[in-house]
Amino acid sequence: MAVKQTSNTWYVSIHLPHEEKTGHYSRRTQSFKSESDAKRFAAARMADGIEVSAGTINPVMPKRIVGPAEIRQWLSEGVKQNLPNCESS
Repeated sequence: MAVKQTSNTWYVSIHLPHEEKTGHYSRRTQSFKSESDAKRFAAARMADGIEVSAGTINPVMPKRIVGPAEIRQWLSEGVKQNLPNCESS
């Protein structure tokens, strides 16, 4: 029996501004192969002033969920190069 490998292991979910909503959903999610790719995307969205959350996709262990209040700390963990400046104005 073949075991399916998970290609993407991280997701980033962004809060959509009211004018971009296409229905009642207020978030859009994108998946990434690596945590560093997810961090680059999240940092860029934060630089645009968009609320961001992130986490690992099942069945990746250990499970990690990063809420909007923890995003800045998550972005500062580990590799910092190539991340756009996401400081508040």
